[in-house]
Amino acid sequence: MRSLPVLLAAALAVHPVAHADTGPTTGVAQLMILEPGDASYKLFHGAVWLDADKATTNYRWGGLQCKGRELSDTSVQLLFAAFRAEYQVAVEFVISEYKGKQYRCLTGFTITKS
Repeated sequence: MRSLPVLLAAALAVHPVAHADTGPTTGVAQLMILEPGDASYKLFHGAVWLDADKATTNYRWGGLQCKGRELSDTSVQLLFAAFRAEYQVAVEFVISEYKGKQYRCLTGFTITKS
């Protein structure tokens, strides 16, 4: 039987841990939630645009573009509440690649009152 450190090292070699980056602390400009009946749902399940970079960037979750990067219903509700109350948000994200294009995939966020 292999030791735990050997098994852990082997697992990390096969599945590298993605390092999350942090976006700017800013307001939420727009929030998009897709339902299973939407044509784009298989690609992603939702996206958020931030005031700081809304013209060029969105942060997505779920689907083929952000596989394994789902947001819970509670997290989506918290994002909406931050949008509605005009609180500041800093997002955590990883870069994912799907069909040769890169996407910023949301892995978490911090909400602050300005």
